Amino acid sequence: MNEYQKLIAYLKIVYHNLTTLHRNLVKDTAWFANHKQIAKWYEDISDQIDDLTETGLALGYLEPGIKESVLAFSNECLSVQPRGPEESFRLIIGYFRTVSSMMQTAESSVPAPVANKLQEYEYHWNKEADFKLSSTIGEKSNHAEYDDD
Repeated sequence: MNEYQKLIAYLKIVYHNLTTLHRNLVKDTAWFANHKQIAKWYEDISDQIDDLTETGLALGYLEPGIKESVLAFSNECLSVQPRGPEESFRLIIGYFRTVSSMMQTAESSVPAPVANKLQEYEYHWNKEADFKLSSTIGEKSNHAEYDDD
């Protein structure tokens, strides 16, 4: 798999991990809002998987299936168990930061318009991780500078 295909494979794992966190969020005083927010994130990831996969097909890349995704990222597959909001959000921060990093890496293997779209997605996931989620759990972001290369 090239870097672009690895990104799509990882996004498929993140999608399933977010659905797991969504269904197993417990002991959360803001459960309704957080449950809804996690659903929004996995819907956004789903939309990006669709967009990036179709773009990849147009570029001549094969879509990585779920089997290839799990084989490539088996250590990232989340077990199903109840988790509180802080643990869930820390996991999500990690996913979003990894997604952003992989998007940046994939930029070098695609035409400029696709790289620009990846940068838009990176900006979104960095903001979610480094501002919104970090603020929610009371963690100061250590990613204050956004690299747009």
